[in-house]
Amino acid sequence: MVEKVLDWLGGGLCEYTGMEADLPLGGQGKIPLWGPEKVARRWLVTAPDTDEGTVLKLSKELTKEDIIIGVELNPKTLAAMANTYGPKFYMIRGANAGAWMTPAQWFSAKKTDGLALVAIRNKRRELIGGGVHF
Repeated sequence: MVEKVLDWLGGGLCEYTGMEADLPLGGQGKIPLWGPEKVARRWLVTAPDTDEGTVLKLSKELTKEDIIIGVELNPKTLAAMANTYGPKFYMIRGANAGAWMTPAQWFSAKKTDGLALVAIRNKRRELIGGGVHF
């Protein structure tokens, strides 16, 4: 029955085909109320008025006007979590669903840091709040 539902949903009906198609839809983890944004050291934010074009900010320094384009996650914290819970401590799913992937599988398949992308998405949502935004 589940396969029939998945077949019905596939075939272009519910597929992202735009630029966001290679981004993670989200993730789920073994640790309650945890997301990768919780281990962010610093966030890379656009700063067109500077010579570098970007600045690094701590989580507490971010504002809803900031355009986050990168994040530095603490690798030792992530390694400790993986040592405790295993490599599937946090699983990531692509925009078009598919199989859940470990961070290493995501990187191998997409050549991007899935945990960082989920962290950026989650932090943006946190900063702007819930609801619909135009």
